[in-house]
Amino acid sequence: MKGKLTSVDSGAIFELESVSLLGRSNECNILVNDPRASRRHAMIRKQDDGYWLFDLGSFNGSYLNGARVTAARLLKDGDVLNFADHEYRYIQDGSSTGNLSASMACSTIALIRSKPVIILVSDIQGFTTLSEQLSPDDLAQVIGSWYSECELILSNYNATVDKFIGDCVLAYWTEVNEKTLNDSVLAACDLLASCHKIYDQKREIFDDAGQKFGAGVALHTGKVAYGGMSQGEFTLVGDPVNLTFRIESLTRTLEKEILTTKDFIEAAPNLRNMAENLGIHQVKGRSEVVEIWGFNRDSKPSTDEA
Repeated sequence: MKGKLTSVDSGAIFELESVSLLGRSNECNILVNDPRASRRHAMIRKQDDGYWLFDLGSFNGSYLNGARVTAARLLKDGDVLNFADHEYRYIQDGSSTGNLSASMACSTIALIRSKPVIILVSDIQGFTTLSEQLSPDDLAQVIGSWYSECELILSNYNATVDKFIGDCVLAYWTEVNEKTLNDSVLAACDLLASCHKIYDQKREIFDDAGQKFGAGVALHTGKVAYGGMSQGEFTLVGDPVNLTFRIESLTRTLEKEILTTKDFIEAAPNLRNMAENLGIHQVKGRSEVVEIWGFNRDSKPSTDEA
């Protein structure tokens, strides 16, 4: 399945990538050259079931078929999108579902790899309360901004974003070495800093609701299977993935924003002096205990060490 946008005004055609940013900034895939458009106005992201439209907290809003986007929306062939009065039509080639036998007959067999990777999971803290206190429009702006920051930060550190799951992001590095281990910690620190940036940008929204905005991050290394698990889906699976999600949930109880495992620390001995041993902990859904370590957000490894 492929998607593209056609400009109703100019007739220009824009092929959509796995992540396409729209706005007036030069970093955007689709430039909306209009002072009424925000620098990063909206994002279209390809998920397993199609292309989803997110407003990134734009000042003048994003519109789908005449209605303002206040939550992520799945695009359908023929949909009309408006950004600062610039109109685009969404065109979809193929679909996310189809005849299985026909699909098998013309598809390429996916290559599944099994190797050690670095896994990162980050989750917005107190999201249930946040979603209850904020209006749908305000919540969509916050989540859209967070998605955008995650995409940008993880891309800067050459991580692969596997998926967003509501208020959570899963990403990974397919090489485990000193540089990528350092990068993963730097990415975690930057993700936390981005929460403060979003809070400062939207302070009035949060203050009116009496809420803060923050996240927890977990890092782990382990051997997983990754590749095309099904038609149109590329992901990673394995016990290390599940464990990373469980560790991230401990950031609340241990009151530490960045947690990792003994496996990660042993793979990165140069980072040991920057981390704190938080002891042995029972992790939900596992019979074996796990040794947990924590990083402080200001304990950044030097970029010259790798």
